[in-house]
Amino acid sequence: MKRIWIVLLALLFLAFCAFLWLLPAFLLGFMWGASEPGCDEGPVTDRSSTNGRGDVVEEYTNICGSIGSIIDYSIVLQLKGDEKMTTLATHEWLLYDYPQFTWINDDELNIALGNVAWVSHKVEKVGSIRITYSYTKTGWW
Repeated sequence: MKRIWIVLLALLFLAFCAFLWLLPAFLLGFMWGASEPGCDEGPVTDRSSTNGRGDVVEEYTNICGSIGSIIDYSIVLQLKGDEKMTTLATHEWLLYDYPQFTWINDDELNIALGNVAWVSHKVEKVGSIRITYSYTKTGWW
């Protein structure tokens, strides 16, 4: 019976320590209004390229949440005259000067991502545009 009380007191102490550790972050979040979950999305302004026809490819971010936010990075293509954007790929945060977009002609696009641990949802054709990707996979997997 004595062991049960010792275990319960230890668990209560750990829960109290965790509460004290997280309390300042939650209070700051409430003070700054960041505690309300919401999303902020849009293009990264300096990461876009347009072909001769007017089709635009750009890097796009979607940031949702508050403390412990989730950030999605993707590459989108918007055909001229089309209101809808097509997600070409989602990827981890990229370093240095990536992604780089190279239009070979109006119907061929190369997207260079540099060194990445993961890339998903790679679309290879939108309308008449063929898309190729170049990257080096890093990490232990």
